[in-house]
Amino acid sequence: MHSEEKAKNHLINDLLRLRQQLAASKASETKPKSHYDSLLTLYDTAIDLISLLDVDELMEIIISRVAGLVKAKHGFFCRYNHIADVLELKKAVGFYREHIGFHVKRGAGLAGKVFQIGSPMAVNDYQSWEGRHPDSRWDTIRAITAMPLTFEGKIIGVFGLAHIEHGKKFGNDDMIVLTCFAALANIALTNAGLSACLQKELDRRKEAEKKLHQGYDQLQETFAATVNALASAVELKDPYTAAHQRWVTRLACALAAEMGLSKEHIEGVRMAGLIHDIGKMNVPVEFLNKPGRLSDIEYDIIKIHPQSGYDIVREIQFPWPVAQIVLQHHERMDGSGYPHRLPGMEILLEARLLAVADVVESMASPRPYRNVYGIEIALDEIAKNRGTLYDTEVVDVCLRVFQEKGFQFEY
Repeated sequence: MHSEEKAKNHLINDLLRLRQQLAASKASETKPKSHYDSLLTLYDTAIDLISLLDVDELMEIIISRVAGLVKAKHGFFCRYNHIADVLELKKAVGFYREHIGFHVKRGAGLAGKVFQIGSPMAVNDYQSWEGRHPDSRWDTIRAITAMPLTFEGKIIGVFGLAHIEHGKKFGNDDMIVLTCFAALANIALTNAGLSACLQKELDRRKEAEKKLHQGYDQLQETFAATVNALASAVELKDPYTAAHQRWVTRLACALAAEMGLSKEHIEGVRMAGLIHDIGKMNVPVEFLNKPGRLSDIEYDIIKIHPQSGYDIVREIQFPWPVAQIVLQHHERMDGSGYPHRLPGMEILLEARLLAVADVVESMASPRPYRNVYGIEIALDEIAKNRGTLYDTEVVDVCLRVFQEKGFQFEY
């Protein structure tokens, strides 16, 4: 089995596991049902998209899923025809099915306008909109929204939804859902485009090595996009720490750069940092944001998140030890950490970096269950426990980065 196929299968398994965890959270949480339905649909779509490579099939799945999610009965996917310089209606639901093959010129109607400007749009009074398409077949449209789809910086298509019923509109929540699906579609379309390109170049022996290298780089970008999507899922579950993973990552990467680590090592720190708390998907949100002191049982449940995070990402074939870094980011130099009480140099350097960054950001940022300690107290914490809980060199570098280099958290 080729390495690309193995990576794809691993990613599918991880997404399935995450979906099961999210479904379990849905059954136990008190957030609105629609909140979890949106995320579950997003993961279902991710699994379908990564399993397929045909662009038109991918878009048919997207249109159906997102139409159901925002309660729209009509949707379309137009693909760019570079020869005729028009959008061609390729896949659709609702009344758009009657017009498969229709060509949309640049700037004509909402789809043509989105194609022209490269930005999403929504028009909730299409009949009075001055940019409406002149063709009478679209006269039944009352509200419409569309999103551009891109590959390597170029628009390759537009997908959108429409209401023909009086009074129905697209609101902010609908646009958020559509934006998520557009980002997900771009990942899938990029994967499909790269696979097609890579297969062609493999047939050309002289260009095989070059194209394989390009394909590998692009595959890493796809993994990075997937990691960002997973990090966003954690943030949605625990909105009070929405910026935590990002700022821990930025600080850890700043420490790694100050220590002179290679770009490859820094990239590994970045990828691990962005999902270091992915295991919190298994922790009830009321424990994460509980006001006051946690009970011993509650704290023990929270302490499973490094192991849970490791279990989620361990099969993804990263070129860095991301799973081990996620597993070890709560270990301490004196062996008092968790989950495996690793001492000293048995802890990966990247995990030791992340541990310091995690503590500093957590103490310096606001939480709903306590007052802000502030950066001075956070730095005093790591200085007092330098060499005991935290790596001596990493602490010294962290103090220097804040006190001499001017690093700041900008919330």
